[in-house]
Amino acid sequence: MKQISTSEEKNKIWRSLLFMAALSALLLLSLGGAAPSVSPASVSAASSGVVPQVPRRPWTAVGSTGAVDEDSRNIYAFGSSDIGFRAGAAGSVITARYNVTNTFDNNANPNRPGWRTLEMGSKAANSTIIEAKLFQIKACDTTPVLLCTARNRSNDHPCATCEFSATIDFTDSLYYVEVTLNRFNSNTANPRMFTLRLF
Repeated sequence: MKQISTSEEKNKIWRSLLFMAALSALLLLSLGGAAPSVSPASVSAASSGVVPQVPRRPWTAVGSTGAVDEDSRNIYAFGSSDIGFRAGAAGSVITARYNVTNTFDNNANPNRPGWRTLEMGSKAANSTIIEAKLFQIKACDTTPVLLCTARNRSNDHPCATCEFSATIDFTDSLYYVEVTLNRFNSNTANPRMFTLRLF
């Protein structure tokens, strides 16, 4: 193998390498590639050793999108985003169900979104209770399993949450949230449920 003996030959090789690198960069840019942008926050996080978190994408539903139970059909009313009792209705319990759908995110396995919290936004007058219950049903099964219950009793928790330890897995299970609005000894109290989130 011939050895490079002169500094002039070494300089020619370096210039050739620099020329090829510049040509490659121009070619990549002309094909639509662009230099990646780096935000100051990501530089700061990387330099401090903090790994940035991927934002979670929750499942959400508003109260007016539920499927109302047959027993509640004559007493419920939807607002633009809420469910509650129809004015003048004499019933005491409204039940509605909300199908939970996969958002395909948050995890390496898109069927396991990593959610651990059910949240319900509601307004419960005195002597009323609003509950949101998260249920799981295995595919082709008929038995729902309760995972957790978020409860607002006489407006003690207008943004009620509950935590669950079960892994949400859409590979072999289906999920829904059942909401009940309960008023006791009153036909005038009007509890309302506005929002649901799983995150």
